[in-house]
Amino acid sequence: MLSIHTRRQSAFTLVELLVVIAIIGILVGMLLPAVQQVRESARRAECSNNIRQMGLASQNYLSSFRKFPDGLYTNDEDTTATLPPDSGAPYDLKYFGFTVHQRLLPFIEQDNLYDQWNFNLSADDAKSNTLDETGAMTDNAPSATVVAMYQCPSDIIDDGPVLLDWDSRGYSQGWHAITSYVANGGTFSSYFRSSGMQDDGMFFMTGPGSKPGSWLVNLTENAKPCKDRDVVDGMSNTFLFGERYHFDPVFDDVLHENSSTPKARYPLKKYGAWGWIGGGNGTTHVFASTRVPLNYTLPEDATDDWEFLDFRLNAFGSGHPAGANFCFTDGSTRFISNFIDLVTYQNLSTRSGQEVISADALR
Repeated sequence: MLSIHTRRQSAFTLVELLVVIAIIGILVGMLLPAVQQVRESARRAECSNNIRQMGLASQNYLSSFRKFPDGLYTNDEDTTATLPPDSGAPYDLKYFGFTVHQRLLPFIEQDNLYDQWNFNLSADDAKSNTLDETGAMTDNAPSATVVAMYQCPSDIIDDGPVLLDWDSRGYSQGWHAITSYVANGGTFSSYFRSSGMQDDGMFFMTGPGSKPGSWLVNLTENAKPCKDRDVVDGMSNTFLFGERYHFDPVFDDVLHENSSTPKARYPLKKYGAWGWIGGGNGTTHVFASTRVPLNYTLPEDATDDWEFLDFRLNAFGSGHPAGANFCFTDGSTRFISNFIDLVTYQNLSTRSGQEVISADALR
């Protein structure tokens, strides 16, 4: 028979138990960052694959049509698209058309969605893409369809579509799915009527509404999309698509929630509607540019003015640490560091600037 003394020795003392718990806590604390790092590595790899597929789809489009897709085709007919009686008041779509994301659908195995899309060039045709089979504006509309390849797993966006409900003249309404991947609009690509607007990237406004004002001296009337011969700088040296990160509390606070105008019609997570169908601000949904550094976010002392709105909506960025994924025009992908020289970064966004990009500049 065991003695009382022996039985007492076989159990943990309170001190020993506390030591074990402390050790386990330390090990868990050491393990969690490693697990998070592995998860983020997997998300970054998935994101890189998504954007690579978009690049390959663009190359296949080029092979099929001998040109790249329109970035943002805009018809400038001034007309009113009238909603069904149960959907609210009528709204105007002065600028309407389609995006590069819509054109790429059959090249990323989204033929069924592409077949649902109405590419006819009237305001009512464009508006029909925001209506479901019954003619109601719901989240079952083609524009509301979430395309997994168009979303980065590290981005901060809603799981489903968002409602764009700004009812001022010229703005698209309805349910829209958001994309994390925006087209390279060159060195300045924000508000479509800003005097500094450029068309020096791979994508820009095309069609009858491509120069919506005589003061837009850098834009071309009835512009056509790029062909391969237009990429003078070389396809391996020119961005095609990049990421946009939808998290910036200062943007939402200063320019949307507490803005006197407001300058931002929506919180940041509602910018990036791949199914844009009309309204001049399609450029803010579809394009980004290198006007500001990579992963630019608004500073704490940002003020409620249009310049800060343009800065943030121009910015490429991501939820990945230290940089973002970019697809180049040849279909290759690279992870570009936040510390890239701004001049080199901007040179990579132009298609025919004839800049020399050294191999060391991208390391």
